[in-house]
Amino acid sequence: MTTMTALPDLTALGDFRPQLIALDLDDTLLPHSGIVPQEAVDAIARVREMGIEVVAATGRSFGTTAPVCAAAGIETWAVCSNGSMLASLDPEEIVETIAFDPADLLIAVRERVPDAMLAVEDPTGVFRTTMMFAHSALTEGIRETSFEELLAHPVIRVVVRSDAHLDEGLGHLAQDLGLHSVVFGVAEVAWMDIGPQGVSKATMLQRLCDRLGIDRAQTLAIGDSMNDAAMLEWAGRGVLMGHAHASMHQHADLLTGLKPGYGVAEALNAIGA
Repeated sequence: MTTMTALPDLTALGDFRPQLIALDLDDTLLPHSGIVPQEAVDAIARVREMGIEVVAATGRSFGTTAPVCAAAGIETWAVCSNGSMLASLDPEEIVETIAFDPADLLIAVRERVPDAMLAVEDPTGVFRTTMMFAHSALTEGIRETSFEELLAHPVIRVVVRSDAHLDEGLGHLAQDLGLHSVVFGVAEVAWMDIGPQGVSKATMLQRLCDRLGIDRAQTLAIGDSMNDAAMLEWAGRGVLMGHAHASMHQHADLLTGLKPGYGVAEALNAIGA
Protein backbone atom coordinates (compact mmCIF):
# COMPACT_ATOMS: atom_id res chain seq x y z
CA MET A 1 0.00 0.00 0.00
CA THR A 2 1.30 3.45 -0.87
CA THR A 3 0.80 6.38 1.52
CA MET A 4 1.32 9.02 -1.16
CA THR A 5 -1.55 11.39 -1.86
CA ALA A 6 -0.87 11.26 -5.61
CA LEU A 7 -1.29 7.67 -6.73
CA PRO A 8 0.54 6.16 -9.71
CA ASP A 9 -1.48 5.43 -12.81
CA LEU A 10 -2.05 1.98 -14.31
CA THR A 11 1.31 1.86 -16.05
CA ALA A 12 2.72 1.03 -12.61
CA LEU A 13 1.08 -2.40 -12.88
CA GLY A 14 3.95 -3.39 -15.13
CA ASP A 15 3.88 -7.14 -15.79
CA PHE A 16 1.81 -7.92 -12.67
CA ARG A 17 -0.63 -10.71 -13.47
CA PRO A 18 -3.02 -11.54 -10.61
CA GLN A 19 -4.67 -14.88 -10.03
CA LEU A 20 -7.81 -13.26 -8.60
CA ILE A 21 -9.48 -9.89 -9.22
CA ALA A 22 -12.10 -8.55 -6.77
CA LEU A 23 -14.49 -5.90 -8.08
CA ASP A 24 -16.70 -3.61 -6.03
CA LEU A 25 -20.03 -3.14 -7.82
CA ASP A 26 -21.83 0.16 -7.16
CA ASP A 27 -19.94 3.19 -8.50
CA THR A 28 -17.01 0.95 -9.46
CA LEU A 29 -18.30 -1.60 -11.97
CA LEU A 30 -21.89 -0.39 -12.06
CA PRO A 31 -22.85 3.21 -12.96
CA HIS A 32 -25.97 4.88 -11.61
CA SER A 33 -27.73 3.83 -14.82
CA GLY A 34 -27.71 0.27 -13.48
CA ILE A 35 -26.21 -1.03 -16.73
CA VAL A 36 -22.71 -2.55 -16.81
CA PRO A 37 -20.83 -0.91 -19.72
CA GLN A 38 -19.97 -3.29 -22.55
CA GLU A 39 -16.32 -2.24 -22.27
CA ALA A 40 -16.26 -3.67 -18.73
CA VAL A 41 -18.02 -6.87 -19.82
CA ASP A 42 -15.44 -7.37 -22.57
CA ALA A 43 -12.53 -6.65 -20.22
CA ILE A 44 -13.83 -9.17 -17.66
CA ALA A 45 -14.15 -11.80 -20.39
CA ARG A 46 -10.60 -11.04 -21.53
CA VAL A 47 -8.97 -11.58 -18.14
CA ARG A 48 -11.09 -14.68 -17.48
CA GLU A 49 -9.79 -16.13 -20.74
CA MET A 50 -6.31 -15.55 -19.29
CA GLY A 51 -7.26 -17.88 -16.43
CA ILE A 52 -7.79 -15.13 -13.86
CA GLU A 53 -10.60 -15.56 -11.32
CA VAL A 54 -12.94 -12.53 -11.25
CA VAL A 55 -15.21 -12.12 -8.22
CA ALA A 56 -17.64 -9.50 -6.98
CA ALA A 57 -17.02 -7.88 -3.57
CA THR A 58 -19.96 -5.73 -2.59
CA GLY A 59 -22.13 -4.32 0.14
CA ARG A 60 -25.17 -5.61 -1.73
CA SER A 61 -27.18 -8.57 -0.56
CA PHE A 62 -26.88 -11.76 -2.61
CA GLY A 63 -30.30 -11.34 -4.23
CA THR A 64 -29.29 -8.05 -5.84
CA THR A 65 -25.67 -9.07 -6.48
CA ALA A 66 -26.36 -12.11 -8.68
CA PRO A 67 -28.12 -10.21 -11.52
CA VAL A 68 -25.28 -7.67 -11.76
CA CYS A 69 -22.73 -10.49 -11.87
CA ALA A 70 -24.71 -12.24 -14.61
CA ALA A 71 -24.78 -9.05 -16.68
CA ALA A 72 -21.04 -8.51 -16.18
CA GLY A 73 -19.94 -12.07 -16.91
CA ILE A 74 -18.79 -12.80 -13.34
CA GLU A 75 -19.71 -16.46 -13.04
CA THR A 76 -18.11 -18.07 -9.99
CA TRP A 77 -18.02 -16.23 -6.64
CA ALA A 78 -19.43 -13.17 -4.90
CA VAL A 79 -18.53 -11.67 -1.55
CA CYS A 80 -21.72 -9.93 -0.36
CA SER A 81 -22.98 -7.87 2.56
CA ASN A 82 -19.59 -6.19 3.07
CA GLY A 83 -17.90 -9.51 3.75
CA SER A 84 -20.49 -11.25 5.91
CA MET A 85 -21.47 -13.63 3.11
CA LEU A 86 -19.71 -15.74 0.48
CA ALA A 87 -21.91 -17.01 -2.34
CA SER A 88 -21.46 -19.29 -5.32
CA LEU A 89 -22.89 -17.98 -8.58
CA ASP A 90 -23.07 -21.31 -10.42
CA PRO A 91 -25.08 -22.78 -8.87
CA GLU A 92 -26.51 -19.77 -7.04
CA GLU A 93 -26.20 -20.61 -3.37
CA ILE A 94 -24.95 -19.15 -0.12
CA VAL A 95 -21.74 -20.94 0.86
CA GLU A 96 -20.69 -19.22 4.07
CA THR A 97 -21.98 -16.49 6.40
CA ILE A 98 -20.68 -14.80 9.54
CA ALA A 99 -23.55 -14.01 11.91
CA PHE A 100 -23.90 -12.36 15.32
CA ASP A 101 -26.55 -11.73 17.98
CA PRO A 102 -27.95 -8.23 17.25
CA ALA A 103 -30.04 -7.74 20.40
CA ASP A 104 -27.72 -5.54 22.49
CA LEU A 105 -26.65 -3.56 19.44
CA LEU A 106 -30.20 -2.85 18.27
CA ILE A 107 -31.26 -1.76 21.74
CA ALA A 108 -28.28 0.58 21.97
CA VAL A 109 -28.97 2.05 18.52
CA ARG A 110 -32.66 2.64 19.27
CA GLU A 111 -31.76 4.41 22.51
CA ARG A 112 -29.54 6.84 20.58
CA VAL A 113 -31.68 7.33 17.43
CA PRO A 114 -35.23 6.35 18.47
CA ASP A 115 -36.89 7.50 15.22
CA ALA A 116 -34.52 5.67 12.86
CA MET A 117 -35.56 2.83 10.58
CA LEU A 118 -33.85 -0.38 11.68
CA ALA A 119 -33.38 -3.49 9.57
CA VAL A 120 -31.44 -6.75 9.79
CA GLU A 121 -30.21 -9.15 7.14
CA ASP A 122 -30.42 -12.79 8.16
CA PRO A 123 -28.00 -15.54 7.01
CA THR A 124 -30.32 -16.44 4.13
CA GLY A 125 -30.15 -12.89 2.73
CA VAL A 126 -33.67 -11.90 3.81
CA PHE A 127 -34.18 -8.45 5.33
CA ARG A 128 -36.56 -7.73 8.18
CA THR A 129 -37.31 -4.12 9.09
CA THR A 130 -39.33 -1.97 11.46
CA MET A 131 -40.31 0.32 8.57
CA MET A 132 -40.49 -0.51 4.86
CA PHE A 133 -38.01 1.30 2.64
CA ALA A 134 -36.78 1.30 -0.95
CA HIS A 135 -33.13 0.69 -1.78
CA SER A 136 -31.89 -0.64 -5.10
CA ALA A 137 -29.33 -2.93 -3.46
CA LEU A 138 -31.66 -4.26 -0.75
CA THR A 139 -35.11 -4.37 -2.28
CA GLU A 140 -35.48 -8.13 -2.65
CA GLY A 141 -37.08 -10.01 0.23
CA ILE A 142 -37.74 -7.17 2.70
CA ARG A 143 -40.29 -8.00 5.36
CA GLU A 144 -41.79 -5.54 7.84
CA THR A 145 -41.86 -6.80 11.41
CA SER A 146 -41.71 -5.67 15.04
CA PHE A 147 -38.62 -4.41 16.81
CA GLU A 148 -38.82 -7.36 19.16
CA GLU A 149 -38.68 -9.77 16.23
CA LEU A 150 -35.47 -8.14 15.01
CA LEU A 151 -33.85 -9.09 18.31
CA ALA A 152 -34.76 -12.76 18.15
CA HIS A 153 -32.40 -14.32 15.60
CA PRO A 154 -28.72 -14.15 14.51
CA VAL A 155 -28.04 -11.73 11.66
CA ILE A 156 -25.19 -10.88 9.32
CA ARG A 157 -25.92 -7.14 9.15
CA VAL A 158 -27.83 -4.36 10.87
CA VAL A 159 -28.95 -1.38 8.76
CA VAL A 160 -29.84 2.03 10.22
CA ARG A 161 -31.50 4.78 8.16
CA SER A 162 -32.53 8.21 9.43
CA ASP A 163 -34.17 11.17 7.69
CA ALA A 164 -33.49 13.31 10.77
CA HIS A 165 -29.69 13.13 10.47
CA LEU A 166 -29.13 14.36 6.91
CA ASP A 167 -26.97 17.27 8.07
CA GLU A 168 -24.71 15.60 10.63
CA GLY A 169 -24.97 11.97 9.47
CA LEU A 170 -24.60 9.04 11.85
CA GLY A 171 -20.86 9.21 12.40
CA HIS A 172 -21.40 10.06 16.06
CA LEU A 173 -23.22 6.76 16.47
CA ALA A 174 -20.42 4.86 14.72
CA GLN A 175 -18.00 6.06 17.38
CA ASP A 176 -20.12 4.34 20.02
CA LEU A 177 -20.12 0.97 18.23
CA GLY A 178 -16.47 0.01 18.50
CA LEU A 179 -17.13 -3.73 18.73
CA HIS A 180 -18.63 -3.93 15.25
CA SER A 181 -17.57 -3.21 11.67
CA VAL A 182 -19.34 0.00 10.69
CA VAL A 183 -19.79 1.73 7.33
CA PHE A 184 -21.82 4.95 7.17
CA GLY A 185 -22.65 7.90 4.94
CA VAL A 186 -25.33 10.32 3.74
CA ALA A 187 -27.25 10.03 0.46
CA GLU A 188 -31.04 10.45 0.29
CA VAL A 189 -30.94 9.62 4.01
CA ALA A 190 -28.26 9.19 6.64
CA TRP A 191 -27.40 5.50 6.72
CA MET A 192 -25.20 3.00 8.49
CA ASP A 193 -24.33 -0.65 7.86
CA ILE A 194 -23.15 -2.56 10.92
CA GLY A 195 -21.55 -5.98 10.55
CA PRO A 196 -19.77 -8.51 12.76
CA GLN A 197 -16.63 -7.38 14.55
CA GLY A 198 -13.52 -7.58 12.38
CA VAL A 199 -15.42 -8.56 9.24
CA SER A 200 -14.89 -6.77 5.92
CA LYS A 201 -14.70 -7.55 2.23
CA ALA A 202 -11.01 -8.27 2.82
CA THR A 203 -11.60 -10.93 5.47
CA MET A 204 -14.03 -12.89 3.32
CA LEU A 205 -11.81 -12.52 0.27
CA GLN A 206 -9.01 -14.06 2.30
CA ARG A 207 -11.28 -16.98 3.22
CA LEU A 208 -12.09 -17.40 -0.48
CA CYS A 209 -8.40 -17.31 -1.40
CA ASP A 210 -7.77 -19.99 1.23
CA ARG A 211 -10.42 -22.15 -0.48
CA LEU A 212 -8.86 -21.60 -3.88
CA GLY A 213 -5.21 -21.85 -2.84
CA ILE A 214 -4.41 -18.29 -3.95
CA ASP A 215 -1.83 -16.08 -2.23
CA ARG A 216 -3.24 -12.62 -1.52
CA ALA A 217 -0.07 -11.15 -3.03
CA GLN A 218 -1.45 -12.45 -6.34
CA THR A 219 -4.72 -10.51 -6.10
CA LEU A 220 -5.96 -7.20 -7.43
CA ALA A 221 -8.96 -5.28 -6.06
CA ILE A 222 -10.82 -2.30 -7.50
CA GLY A 223 -13.07 -0.06 -5.39
CA ASP A 224 -14.07 3.48 -4.62
CA SER A 225 -15.42 4.02 -1.10
CA MET A 226 -14.77 3.45 2.59
CA ASN A 227 -16.19 -0.07 2.63
CA ASP A 228 -13.49 -0.92 0.06
CA ALA A 229 -10.58 0.46 2.12
CA ALA A 230 -9.64 -2.80 3.85
CA MET A 231 -9.97 -4.72 0.58
CA LEU A 232 -7.70 -2.29 -1.27
CA GLU A 233 -5.09 -2.54 1.47
CA TRP A 234 -5.37 -6.34 1.61
CA ALA A 235 -4.92 -6.96 -2.11
CA GLY A 236 -1.57 -7.40 -3.80
CA ARG A 237 -2.55 -4.36 -5.85
CA GLY A 238 -5.32 -2.02 -4.75
CA VAL A 239 -6.78 0.07 -7.60
CA LEU A 240 -8.87 3.11 -6.71
CA MET A 241 -11.51 4.62 -8.97
CA GLY A 242 -10.57 8.08 -10.16
CA HIS A 243 -13.74 9.68 -8.78
CA ALA A 244 -13.04 8.48 -5.20
CA HIS A 245 -12.60 11.00 -2.40
CA ALA A 246 -8.99 12.06 -1.81
CA SER A 247 -9.10 10.48 1.65
CA MET A 248 -9.25 7.06 -0.03
CA HIS A 249 -5.86 7.46 -1.73
CA GLN A 250 -3.99 6.31 1.38
CA HIS A 251 -5.59 2.86 1.08
CA ALA A 252 -4.68 2.10 -2.55
CA ASP A 253 -1.67 1.57 -4.79
CA LEU A 254 -2.90 2.74 -8.19
CA LEU A 255 -5.50 5.03 -9.73
CA THR A 256 -7.76 4.22 -12.67
CA GLY A 257 -10.33 6.22 -14.64
CA LEU A 258 -13.18 8.31 -13.30
CA LYS A 259 -16.20 6.59 -14.78
CA PRO A 260 -17.73 3.46 -13.21
CA GLY A 261 -17.34 0.46 -15.48
CA TYR A 262 -14.98 2.22 -17.83
CA GLY A 263 -12.34 2.68 -15.13
CA VAL A 264 -12.62 -1.04 -14.38
CA ALA A 265 -12.13 -1.83 -18.07
CA GLU A 266 -9.03 0.38 -18.19
CA ALA A 267 -7.52 -1.44 -15.21
CA LEU A 268 -8.29 -4.93 -16.48
CA ASN A 269 -7.08 -4.15 -19.98
CA ALA A 270 -3.75 -2.99 -18.52
CA ILE A 271 -3.11 -6.55 -17.29
CA GLY A 272 -0.94 -8.39 -19.77
CA ALA A 273 -1.04 -5.47 -22.19
